[in-house]
Amino acid sequence: MGFLSFLINDVITQAPIFLGIVALIGLLLQKKEASEVFTGTVKTITGTVVLLAGVDLFLGVLLPIMDLLQQQGKFTGVMPDNQAPFGVVMTDYSKEIPIAFVLGFVIHLLLVRILPFKNTKNVFLTGHIMLFLAGFSVVILAWNFGLKGYKLIIVGSILTALILTILPAISRPFTREMTDDEYTLGHMFNVSVVLGSWIGNLFKKSRKSDEIKLPGFLSSFSDFSVLLSTVMPIIFIGIGFVVGSEDISTISGDMNWVMYLIMQGILFSGSIMITLFGVRTFLGSIIPAFQGISEKLLPGAVPALDCPVFYPYAPVAAIIGFLGHAIGAIVSVFLMITLKSPIIPLPSPLFIFFEGSLAGVFGDRKGGWKGALLAGIVVSLITHMGVAVIAGLQEPLLPSGLVFGSADIVLLSPIIYLFKFIFGT
Repeated sequence: MGFLSFLINDVITQAPIFLGIVALIGLLLQKKEASEVFTGTVKTITGTVVLLAGVDLFLGVLLPIMDLLQQQGKFTGVMPDNQAPFGVVMTDYSKEIPIAFVLGFVIHLLLVRILPFKNTKNVFLTGHIMLFLAGFSVVILAWNFGLKGYKLIIVGSILTALILTILPAISRPFTREMTDDEYTLGHMFNVSVVLGSWIGNLFKKSRKSDEIKLPGFLSSFSDFSVLLSTVMPIIFIGIGFVVGSEDISTISGDMNWVMYLIMQGILFSGSIMITLFGVRTFLGSIIPAFQGISEKLLPGAVPALDCPVFYPYAPVAAIIGFLGHAIGAIVSVFLMITLKSPIIPLPSPLFIFFEGSLAGVFGDRKGGWKGALLAGIVVSLITHMGVAVIAGLQEPLLPSGLVFGSADIVLLSPIIYLFKFIFGT
């Protein structure tokens, strides 16, 4: 019993150690060299530690300002995101989420193997998105259906596997023409692909985005760190004007309140970059253990990859889609305030770039720059205004000012509400 207690309380519940063990087992199963096994295991552990350190930093930056916003503004300001909410929920579900991540991917591989449909023959290889989807699956089941313990792990693993299998199948009919069916999308931005393609059909005579010359400075926003470090201070200053200088001064100390907000925005951006580095270090070690297995066991399947692999097909359209998404985010805020919604969406810089750019690429394919711009706006409206819909499923996250988001999750929410009505607590 002493060993079992040690295993549960001091090993499994410690996310860095547990994930290191998972990586160790996966690498040993592939009969890697001792040096590769050692390196992969250590990188997994240290990557997880860095990830959690980044989470602590951005929570320390975000929570005090969110508390003031909610008190002064008398509404709940919520930012749709995936990385930051994942970090928050990992503090309470550090055992369940990693297990659901691992088992979910294994079940996903089995589904890819046995399902006869061509569109389901996709191996989801965007590791950090797999991790976020596992986190989303676990907490949705825990918060809305009362699952816990082994039931939560089992059902969470199955739900993760289903999402990993279904999402790439949605995009594949639309990515097939663009990629010669060599790969498809493995992400939570499938609405960008589908709606972008549909909206593009409305503007078949529109000039292609690559035929338009944009001001050179816009190209700097292709660097995510530049985008994040530019947008977040502006967002923090905007929040500050809503809250008021007097209240901000209560937490800014001797620093000028505007400069304080600028620094908090920069610190928030830095914390996200730290978190991303941790995620990439962790996934760079643990995913190859499964990727090699999938390649041996699943002949004929195509990889489902991260959204930036599509940007080179129409790089200017990606920028136009990004701008459209930014416009949609601003419009969403004003509309929700006008409607006196208790939930006000805060613009998400991650989605503005990644989701908006993807919508722009697919909107441009048949609809040129008009399709790219409108696709970005429409997807943004769904993502940001949809926060009012998805917030009811993620109430424990609301005090942090964060929710798991994306247009995919917004459109998935009615199904979750239906199951909650039938089976939920």
